[in-house]
Amino acid sequence: MNHTSQTILGTLVVIGFVMGALFLYERSVRNQAEEDTSAVPEVPVNETPKESIEEYVAKNISTLSAEPEQLGGTFYVTNIEAADGSGIVSYEDGHNAYTADFTYSIDASGNPSIDSFVIRPQ
Repeated sequence: MNHTSQTILGTLVVIGFVMGALFLYERSVRNQAEEDTSAVPEVPVNETPKESIEEYVAKNISTLSAEPEQLGGTFYVTNIEAADGSGIVSYEDGHNAYTADFTYSIDASGNPSIDSFVIRPQ
C-alpha cells in the first residue's frame, strides 16, 4: 500500500470513528430527554381543569347581580374572597360599584354553583 492509500484509509477510519461517536452521543441525549419527559404527568386531552369559584363568579357576575349594568357598562370584579362555602365579591360597571355576599357549593364533579347572592345595602 502506498502512502496516498494509507492517508485515505486513515482519513476514512477517523471520519467513521467521529460519525460513530456522534451517533452514540445523539442517541444518549435522546434517551435522556425521553426519561426527563416521562416524569411529567400527562393531563388527558379531553379533561379540562375545573373552574374555581372565583373564576365562576367573575365570569357570571352580570347574571348573578340583581342590579343591572348602567349606561352601557359591563360588570367586572374588583375583589373576591371565597372559602368554606361563602364569599364576598366587589364589582362595578364603571358607574356603580357593589359588594355582595354569596354562598356556593361544589358538586362531586368539581363544578361550582351559587346558592345565594345578596347585594349589601349602600
